[in-house]
Amino acid sequence: MTASPLSILPNLQPTLNLTIFAVPKPFRGQIGIIQRNAIQSWLHLQPQPEIILLGNDEGTREIAREFGLRHLPNIQLNTQGTPLLNDIFFQASQQAKYPILTYVNSDIILTSDFLPTVQQVITQYEQFLIIGRR
Repeated sequence: MTASPLSILPNLQPTLNLTIFAVPKPFRGQIGIIQRNAIQSWLHLQPQPEIILLGNDEGTREIAREFGLRHLPNIQLNTQGTPLLNDIFFQASQQAKYPILTYVNSDIILTSDFLPTVQQVITQYEQFLIIGRR
């Protein structure tokens, strides 16, 4: 099945509820500032999504608490300490309160066109995977 290009309807008011989940790096220095700004952009989306931060790196628990987010600290890591995606996605799918799950790198700022885009895809496709890039 090949998807056709999607043109965004600029006046679409999203009504969907979704869960964003991410595994932040330690909140130190510049990356800490970047991640904080990105997470704050997610909190400004309307309707506001559920946000789950996974992992136990420095500052993750504190940021989750500060912004009133869910925190799942215990994730599986490989021998180099890299989080295992299968565990992250499994935990998010088991804990999310909404059926639409979005994994977002914790340094990505989401703008007001994000939810309308997801809303349009949902109305056109029964099953979907959306992949974005900078």
